[in-house]
Amino acid sequence: MRVRAGVVAVGVASAALLAGSGWSASAASAAPQHAPKNAVVFRAQHVAGVKGQVLLEGPGLVVYTFTGDKRGKAGTCTGACATIWPPVRGVPEVARGVKLPGKFGRIKGQVTYNGWPLYLFTGEKSHQNNADSSFKVVRPAAPPKKSSPAW
Repeated sequence: MRVRAGVVAVGVASAALLAGSGWSASAASAAPQHAPKNAVVFRAQHVAGVKGQVLLEGPGLVVYTFTGDKRGKAGTCTGACATIWPPVRGVPEVARGVKLPGKFGRIKGQVTYNGWPLYLFTGEKSHQNNADSSFKVVRPAAPPKKSSPAW
């Protein structure tokens, strides 16, 4: 009888904790219903001076790839380079109601798009293009299909 009372007490305490945390019993085993604190929200829009849509982060900041990086590898813009072109870090999410082709991921905490590490520009204003010969704007695109070996 004591064991049963202990099990019931633990069950009641667990239910109370779940209720107080904003989680329901079913949501406790699923993903949370809200975005994590370190979410990085992406969408695509037109930016002056760029043909077509480009990938934007948060408040409309254009994101870039570095020509010195390799797909599927950690970003190589570090040190002094990263003070001007900081890596995008956090949990990538697509804005509500937006559909983007391609795939987001992370390598060593840096957000990637179709395997390419992403960067911002220090001092950038919303919807401003700062691309140069080493940093290119990111255009929404489906990831490349893996080619089959030619036998």
